[in-house]
Parts: sequence; structure tokens; C-alpha cells
Amino acid sequence: MKVRFFLISILSFIFSSCQSMPDTAMQAATGAVGAYIGHEVSDGKPEGSVLGAAAGAVAGTAFNHWKDAGEKEAYSTGYESGRSDEVKRLYWISKRLHEGDDSGGLGRGFYEIPVPEHVTKDGVIIEQHTQVVEVIEP
Repeated sequence: MKVRFFLISILSFIFSSCQSMPDTAMQAATGAVGAYIGHEVSDGKPEGSVLGAAAGAVAGTAFNHWKDAGEKEAYSTGYESGRSDEVKRLYWISKRLHEGDDSGGLGRGFYEIPVPEHVTKDGVIIEQHTQVVEVIEP
């Protein structure tokens, strides 16, 4: 009997530490384990099973809350870090542009764009030609 109690306790710890388990499955698993432990500890009395199930469900809810809070904190930390890195990158690009330095991550590209023949508003006919556009890219 004590061996089964120890085995069930270990299995409940393993299942409750699983981060990918859905919230309802976690509550059901911890409630069932709590009911079994309550049944075994109280020598089969129904009150022990009910109290064990309630304690297990509360433990599952507490774990789910802890898990959700950790996920939100990790997301927020990563988001803030990404914003900070982007601001730093834009700062250095701006500084290099003002200094006239094209090296260090900035590149100049020249792109040819074909312009079709067209008529302007005042009636001037513009023949087909190619326009070269300079683009500065990080």
C-alpha cells in the first residue's frame, strides 16, 4: 500500500511539472491523484476522497496560474528585448547616415526602373526610358 502511494505521488509530480499539458487536463489529473491519495490515506472513507480531490483540483489550478504567469512574463521580457535591439539598430543606422559612412552594415544599391511612354498633364509626350534609383539598405 505504501509503495503504491509513493508511486502515485511520483507520477503526480511528473505530470504536474509538464508545461505543455492543457489546463483542464492538469486539473483533472491532479484532482484524480488527490482523490486517490485521499482515499488511501483515509482508509477508504468517502470524505477523504472528496477532500483529496478538492485539494488536487486546487493544486492543479494553482499550477495553471503559475504556468500562465511565467509564460506572460517570458513573452513580455522577449518583446521588450526585441524592441530595445531594434531601437539600438536604428540609432546606429541613423548615426552612420549622418556621418556619411556607408560601411558597417549599410549598403547602397542602384536599381533601374523602366518608365513607359506617357503624356504629362500639359500635353508633353515622354518617351520610354529607364530611371535609376539609389536605395540605402541596412
